[in-house]
Amino acid sequence: MEKMLRIAVVQPSSPPKEEDLAKGLEVLKELGLSFKSFADPTPSIPSVAAFLLAEIIAMQEFDYLWAVRGGFGAIKILPFLDEYLKNLNLKPFQIPPIIGFSDITALHSYFWKKFRSIGIHAPMVVNLPTVERDCLDLLLEILHRKRIELVLEGRAYRDGEAEGYLFGGNLATFASLCGTAYLPLEEEIILFFEDVNEPPHRLERALMQVILSISLQRIKGILFGDLGGISSEALLHSLQHNLPENIPIGVDFPFGHGKKNYPLIFGTKARFSCHGGKAILNMEVPLG
Repeated sequence: MEKMLRIAVVQPSSPPKEEDLAKGLEVLKELGLSFKSFADPTPSIPSVAAFLLAEIIAMQEFDYLWAVRGGFGAIKILPFLDEYLKNLNLKPFQIPPIIGFSDITALHSYFWKKFRSIGIHAPMVVNLPTVERDCLDLLLEILHRKRIELVLEGRAYRDGEAEGYLFGGNLATFASLCGTAYLPLEEEIILFFEDVNEPPHRLERALMQVILSISLQRIKGILFGDLGGISSEALLHSLQHNLPENIPIGVDFPFGHGKKNYPLIFGTKARFSCHGGKAILNMEVPLG
């Protein structure tokens, strides 16, 4: 018999529309998940949002924190989280993995940097009604700890092989953490990115900011999901003289702001291979 998961629906970013919230929570029920919603269509100031999130973590009652939506605001609560969490003396296993993407990239980065706690880059609650069922089924397998490895496939842009810690998410949000105390760093990093509603020159600027901040030596591989209609190949061609040399690069991975938004594990150890036109990402799932 499967363990009944305990999920907290949290609101660290923009507030959801009431109708979207109701539809998303209904999908959670249809998936057979037990949850408690702390989401509210009313906007909240950053200090209050951070305090509530810290209080939910301090309860130690939940297996996962599922973000209700993205938008903007997660980066504004990070300094307040520092203040509220510093006296709790939490270990990594005491931080429930947060589920979400887009603006939630800021929290994935924060919890890895501060606690080395992994995150699950996956649809938020308001996205659930429009995501393909295969994506949800795979996510459920991860949440129920039925997988020790996760594999995603894309298309090879540059051949090669790499191993490293998997960091990234929303490109604009991840780039906004450069120069802060919240940017995760390791000696060997595989970067993954998605984005939406950003013109090519802003994506190019953001990617350059990330590359220069992390350093060419640390970046062992780069892969792209959905960039909201922007060609990742055109972006890479424009930056061809600035990219790290001799590293695998993959495009067209099935994640981002679309119906195909398969889960990735932020902060896990990963292997990345690009050969024969195919790009394969193997991720450890350290949730057991």
